[in-house]
Amino acid sequence: MDLGIVAALGFAAAFLMSWLVQPHFRNLGFLTDIVDHPGYRRPHREPVPRTGGMAIFITFFCALFFLENVILHTELPWSWLGILIGAGVAILALGVGDDRFGIHAEKKLYGQLLVIVVLMIFGQRLDSVVLPGLGQIDLGGWAWPFTMFWYLGFINSMNLIDGLDGLASGISILAGLTLVVISLAVGELYSTLFAATLCGATVAFFYWNISSRKIFLGDSGSMWMGLVLASLMLNLSQKMGISLPVLLAPMIVPIWDTGTTILRRYRRRTSIFLADDFHLHHRLLRLGFSPRGAVFCLLLVTGGTILFALSDFLGAAWLGLPAMGFWMWAGQLGALRHLQNRQHGLDLFTEISYALGFDDRLDAMTGRMGQHVADIIDLQSERQKADLAKGLIYEGTTGREAVVEDLPVPKSGPSTRSGKGSADNAVLPSARDLQR
Repeated sequence: MDLGIVAALGFAAAFLMSWLVQPHFRNLGFLTDIVDHPGYRRPHREPVPRTGGMAIFITFFCALFFLENVILHTELPWSWLGILIGAGVAILALGVGDDRFGIHAEKKLYGQLLVIVVLMIFGQRLDSVVLPGLGQIDLGGWAWPFTMFWYLGFINSMNLIDGLDGLASGISILAGLTLVVISLAVGELYSTLFAATLCGATVAFFYWNISSRKIFLGDSGSMWMGLVLASLMLNLSQKMGISLPVLLAPMIVPIWDTGTTILRRYRRRTSIFLADDFHLHHRLLRLGFSPRGAVFCLLLVTGGTILFALSDFLGAAWLGLPAMGFWMWAGQLGALRHLQNRQHGLDLFTEISYALGFDDRLDAMTGRMGQHVADIIDLQSERQKADLAKGLIYEGTTGREAVVEDLPVPKSGPSTRSGKGSADNAVLPSARDLQR
């Protein structure tokens, strides 16, 4: 069967199953109290279930079993999938424990290391890497530590970047599509099917994640997503010798965020396990982006990086044009924000350094940068309501329109959730500006 058809079938089966089960897992989250409550680092204002990752996990393997026995009639490598199932169950259990009861990050790291060691014992190791200009490099005895950092990097970077609706799942979708394209190019059946199936299940979750009936990946889902992406990329690298930069292109934002997070906490002399709300997406919110605007900007950067990597891998130089277009689009969004921020004395270089996680001076330059994310989201919501009230309204049932002008924008008092910060000191652009 044509690999393109196999990919389409895998995507469709997983998408349909995930679409159907996500609402049930949402209810399960409420029943078991596996929910994410509002807080100073949370952009939502009501409890949201954190069981979306479990639905993707179950959907992924059920879809593969269905495809193998009903549609494709092709035996899948269940010896390898069995290892992935066992590791996935362990990671899910660790994440569910954290979602439900809260586990210290250091203890969670020990659990991740245990799962990774078992994976390596069963042969899931990065024995060699392919680098541009250097060719294939055998790691030898360094395969064990390299593999450990490989899995730890994927698991924790996906966990850290999961801070806004659609961000982690959007990056996972782009990563899955990238693996589908690479697998189709090299003619690898199983990698094509696995990547397309993962992508389909995640696309269905993406809809529920950004809808009004919201559901989150949770730590269980984000860590498992990192684990499965790491396994798929490692497997494809070892079997087909794919260049390492091509495989890591979809992970540019999570990798960058993780690196700058470690650097920031080191500079502040705080524990690397101490949670905060100064990740890349949080910084974009402080610079005036809306939550969806921040997600869109980071996905543009990811998409541009993927196209640039694929242009070299596929030998299609023309892909560099849309890659540049994506990066310029993201740059334009940043430039529009800069035009709004110039009136507050912020210079472009400082904003870029802050957004990239290299400089924290903006926190001292203006009071609004010191606010918690929850306060910023609240102020944006109030301004959005004010913008709607400024527009055309209907008077009674007459159908006549009236324009409400010069309506004062409401100000938010101290946050009742965090008890810190005041939105009175914040001067953020309107929601209409944020969506430009």
